[in-house]
Amino acid sequence: MREQEPQLPAEGRAPRADPLLQQGSTGSAVVELQTLLAKAGFSPGVADGNFGPMTKTAVMNFQRARGLGADGLVGPATWAALRAPAPTPVSGLREKLVAEAQWGLSNAGGIHYRQLRPMDGINQRHKLPLDTDCSGFVTLCYKWAGAGDPNGLGFNGQGYTGTLLGYLTAVTQSQVKAGDLVLWSRNGAGKHVALVLEPGSDPLLVSHGEEAGPYTVRFSASNRYHAGDSVHWLRLPSVDGTYREAPSEALRAARPRVEASGQSDAPTEAGLAREAGTPPVRH
Repeated sequence: MREQEPQLPAEGRAPRADPLLQQGSTGSAVVELQTLLAKAGFSPGVADGNFGPMTKTAVMNFQRARGLGADGLVGPATWAALRAPAPTPVSGLREKLVAEAQWGLSNAGGIHYRQLRPMDGINQRHKLPLDTDCSGFVTLCYKWAGAGDPNGLGFNGQGYTGTLLGYLTAVTQSQVKAGDLVLWSRNGAGKHVALVLEPGSDPLLVSHGEEAGPYTVRFSASNRYHAGDSVHWLRLPSVDGTYREAPSEALRAARPRVEASGQSDAPTEAGLAREAGTPPVRH
């Protein structure tokens, strides 16, 4: 179906909402989309007003880079991100993520396993004592390091393994870098998440899966404990892009709100440190 040319709003009348665009759409709105994509560094080819495969690929790459759901559909959140001010450069995010995880290791005696929402410490860096669970701990590392919310919720204190799995971008184990996450799920439901401290053939993780945490454990040991679960290596693309998102109010409003009521991350690694031969780290 061919889109109608947009009409200019009458004096004093609110402008029309941006149309929902997808592959097959045509018209001036697609030309604007293609122009904005090219300006952001995601070339869709010629801005010809036809939403074809190249434009869809450019949209999906842009969405991944901005931490949006990469579905190729251009709705309110994608329009807002395309029109948002240029992001503020941030350097050394991976090093900062590792430093926050190491702070957790050094202060494990004051960190306890408890499921709280809003997340304890979300607005107080290095709070002690700290009560949190596995997804809460990795979210705090991202918050305190100055990265974006890996749950995609603007650090509203909510989120759990399910929001991490639904929001972050999947990578292969060979692509994993320090600061990325590894998450186990079963039947589509997240069970546990840990932060990568050192990549490699058997990455070293920082895990907070029980009261003894956070502690270091090798992926192979943790994976044995989670036998039968699916493994997901996850990344927040803006970390590699060395940018912090500076979304407009429209973008914030367009993002979905996920409440964690009744959705939590129960302790999943009781005794893992002993089983793995890796005692909880105390510095």
